[in-house]
Amino acid sequence: MGNSRDLKYFYPTPESTGYGDQQYQQRFGLLTPLDFASVLDVGSGPCNLLKWLEQNKPAVTYEAMDIREDALALCPCKTHTKLPKKKFDLVCLYGTITYNIGEDKAKNKQLLFDLLVDCKKIAKKWLIFTVMKEEGLMGLAKLQFVGYTRAELDELLSSVGLVANTINTQVDLGEYIIVCNVE
Repeated sequence: MGNSRDLKYFYPTPESTGYGDQQYQQRFGLLTPLDFASVLDVGSGPCNLLKWLEQNKPAVTYEAMDIREDALALCPCKTHTKLPKKKFDLVCLYGTITYNIGEDKAKNKQLLFDLLVDCKKIAKKWLIFTVMKEEGLMGLAKLQFVGYTRAELDELLSSVGLVANTINTQVDLGEYIIVCNVE
């Protein structure tokens, strides 16, 4: 198969995130009880988290980071193509490194590990990330997504030095949403 499936195969346009407004309300609603004044949205796409924050936590400052400059061009905020050197109360990685880019799951899992290590360094209070549930992936999805068993997720958390406050499995039945307090 080679490297036929690159980022644009899975994420063809900057607007194509795969989620609708109701799903965003549920996913981002997990942030409601958390106390934070600043957010870095890693893998922001077209800044859907910013739209939720404007409605639900308008005093929060928001910055976006994505490797897709065309997606960042849609964002009305400060943007980055690499992790900034400053710290944020909350660092979010919603849907970051879930696709099996280059058809190399081990490499994609290492990329997520490395990114979490770097994000932990700039998160002052909270680090939130998502991974696909391996047990929910079947057929073509098993090839297209990088899935984690619960044991692999626990190993990832331990290897990065994170402790999960909550692991939500109900908002999206196909993924784990992990909330970690890093204080």
